[in-house]
Amino acid sequence: MSKKRFGSRMLFALLAATTLLVQSTPLTHAATEPKKPAVDTKKLEDQFKKQEEAHTEFTDLGNSYARKAVNRLAALHMISGQGENRFNPQNTISRQDIAVLLTKVIGLQPTEIENAAFEDVPLENPYAPYIYGLSELGVMNGKSEHTMGALDPLTRQELAVMLSRLMKEGSVTKVAGQTPVTYNDEEDIADYAKTAVEEVTNQRWMQGAGGKFNPSGTVTRAEAAVIAERVLDARYQQAEQVKYKVDVERLSLAAGTSQRLKVSSIGGDELPFTPIFAFDRPELGTISADGTFVAGPTAGKGNLTVTVGYNTTTIPVEIKNAGEPAVEKAEDTSKTAPVTSSNDSATKVDESKTVVEEEAKEPAEKDELVNIAPGSYTSVTTFGAPDSYFQELEKQYPGPVGGLVTPTEDWTGYHRQFGRKVTVELDEAKPLERVALTFKQQKTSGITMPEYMEVEVSRDGKVWSYAGRAVHDVSAKEDKLVTRTLSVTLPDVNTRYVRVSFPVKVFTFARQLEVWAKPDSEWNNGAVLLPPPNPAKLEEAKQAGRRVENMLLAYTGEHDELGTWTKEDFLPMVGYRTVDGYMRDQMFDTILFLPYQTIPATKESWTKYMNDLFGSNKQLDALNQAMREYNRLRGTLYSTPTQENVVLALPYPNANQTNFGQLDEKKPSLSFNPAGIGEEQAYLNRKAAMEWYFQELMKRWNKEGYAYLKLEGIYWFHELVEDSAPKERQLIRDMGSMVHDEALRYYWIPYFGSPGVSEWKSLYFDKAFLQPSYYSDKPVGIDRIQGVLEVVNKYNMDIEIEGDWKMYNDPKFYQTYYNQLVATHKLGMDKNNVHAYYFGSKTLLESVKSTDPVKRAIYDDTYKWMRGRFDRTEFFEGSEMP
Repeated sequence: MSKKRFGSRMLFALLAATTLLVQSTPLTHAATEPKKPAVDTKKLEDQFKKQEEAHTEFTDLGNSYARKAVNRLAALHMISGQGENRFNPQNTISRQDIAVLLTKVIGLQPTEIENAAFEDVPLENPYAPYIYGLSELGVMNGKSEHTMGALDPLTRQELAVMLSRLMKEGSVTKVAGQTPVTYNDEEDIADYAKTAVEEVTNQRWMQGAGGKFNPSGTVTRAEAAVIAERVLDARYQQAEQVKYKVDVERLSLAAGTSQRLKVSSIGGDELPFTPIFAFDRPELGTISADGTFVAGPTAGKGNLTVTVGYNTTTIPVEIKNAGEPAVEKAEDTSKTAPVTSSNDSATKVDESKTVVEEEAKEPAEKDELVNIAPGSYTSVTTFGAPDSYFQELEKQYPGPVGGLVTPTEDWTGYHRQFGRKVTVELDEAKPLERVALTFKQQKTSGITMPEYMEVEVSRDGKVWSYAGRAVHDVSAKEDKLVTRTLSVTLPDVNTRYVRVSFPVKVFTFARQLEVWAKPDSEWNNGAVLLPPPNPAKLEEAKQAGRRVENMLLAYTGEHDELGTWTKEDFLPMVGYRTVDGYMRDQMFDTILFLPYQTIPATKESWTKYMNDLFGSNKQLDALNQAMREYNRLRGTLYSTPTQENVVLALPYPNANQTNFGQLDEKKPSLSFNPAGIGEEQAYLNRKAAMEWYFQELMKRWNKEGYAYLKLEGIYWFHELVEDSAPKERQLIRDMGSMVHDEALRYYWIPYFGSPGVSEWKSLYFDKAFLQPSYYSDKPVGIDRIQGVLEVVNKYNMDIEIEGDWKMYNDPKFYQTYYNQLVATHKLGMDKNNVHAYYFGSKTLLESVKSTDPVKRAIYDDTYKWMRGRFDRTEFFEGSEMP
């Protein structure tokens, strides 16, 4: 690739982040510098490889202010030590090391260079792709026309200049200093750096010490690490919050024509990340890296996906005026398709069933493109810890001998365990064009399409960049066997490692993982900047097996403020906030969202409740914001962010309802009442209404893509098995099967003595919490807790803790709440069970905010109880509150 072409690429959309790293010496100081001797590139290569072996623990950091930043960057393989587990934090950092660190942190994709402009950075120098990348971007200038000064240290004023240039290139909004900061050594700052120093000071990217900026002081390795971590966090924030628009909402083309999509920033600035395009029907057309869609000769519909940062937009595509539609053909499924039952067994498919599959016509490939994946080393890992039982079942569908990259028609089956990451190591780094993987759906056999496929790329197999996702529109209800090839088109990415990720609900079948390469780049759209992998997604994969421990019930949808949860309401619920305001620990790890009991069983009411649930700045959105703030306060936002589990409720289809509403405009309103229509039809109507609601619920959840929330399960709203309702038990089981098909858990909270408690497992529930029904205005004795324990042990249940606003003002209810904690603590139920918590609406918030030590203690003691550290052993007696 020519240096000129590389430069045009690199000048596109640098970092619109809020911090960055180090700057090189301005050309104005270059003329008098002596020519450097020739560089020993073999020595440099050995040094580079040695430094690439990053250590996450160094012996010489001690209590250094940079320790956290250094260890974090080292764990991400973005920075390395200098041998023998030493980081040497006070050593100056060289310009070539800065180039590597900066390139990795900002997500600039290094590429091969044809011409070496600097004598001290020859092409074979392992630092060359990084140095020339920043040089052509205008970020790193040479010491002279022909030398970079790669081994030279960097001064603080040079760093300030670099940050200023990054602000300009990335269209970062400058922050004006409210109170101008002046330095005692301002006269020592070079004229070329004065404006830059002022800008970075206002931005708080750099600060002086003792009233001085020390412009000629060199940047230490510790300082570089701290600043680099700020850059990385800024990139994470950008990727999460980037706003952009696509110039079309739908794409409709005649066969054989083309159209280019334009992606731009909402505010008119340059985008901080390169847009990535994907398509799910390559037989209908292809999308190039610059957004040009070329329609093939076949009519049909597909989905084009645009990714910028971590945000994705889906554009429906329709190809018109083609010839004959795609030919349908029979598919032999006897070798691959599993069947699942309620006990998770897997057997072969009934070959007598007739299925059809859309014929996937090969796209017209450019002659020079080659699929370089076959024969490559491939590894597969699960989201979270692997499960030996599921892995045994998975062995029945191993796929081809050569792995997923083998170009055969054989399917590889993946069973549960949340999802898979498939990593392909190519023979060498090459300019890639596209990554594609084919999936199929055969719902009758338990095989479903994954909701998405995501792609990451890496130069060295250590530092990864997120390269977008592909989605499809195959309905979860589709019974016909359907195939889709999800394909992500890459911009100018010269890389050796490719990682493909996709979720797995029950069974996912895939084949033919393709990595298409080209001999040379044709990219002319500027620098390629990609974000690092989403830390929330990475943590979700690690914590995929983490389940509910303490679940708070949150009622929403009615009662004005009491039913509207804000970020501020949720924050002390998800995190334990001390009296002095510190966020010490996690509080409730799960929030169960459910409507008030008064919600009518009508389509209109259910829709209104759902719309409220997904509203802006409240309910789910507020919880997501609260979890982001919780992670920020805990210092885990961009390292190991915690995700909050979410359980969503299914409204109850009351059997007295005769006018639920229409699910189909051509059909009458549904009646749930067997009078006049019979029990069977009433049951079918109830089932149809709940299936409709659940499908809409899942669509909305998947569309929102909450970064800090994880959908854990679905809750059956009724607190008993209603024997008078039409086929109630069958309906509960139907809903359980539906929930399990989405790889979610099914929850229930019956009251003490309610019908159905003893049979909760046969009703397909995964967890059932027993309400003690002790917190009551009825004269229930403390022996009730012993009875609860016996039921819980007998039927292997968990428990709910109960309280409401009366415990703040009524001594009886105060004592009842505490005696409940004391009794369950004495019986060991605070340590050996999963817990749900009912507090009416937002009752516990009053305790958080109260200055009354008695009221405040309710929050603190509840936290101690859920952590197994509750220390009260005596029951309250009498009629007085403490």
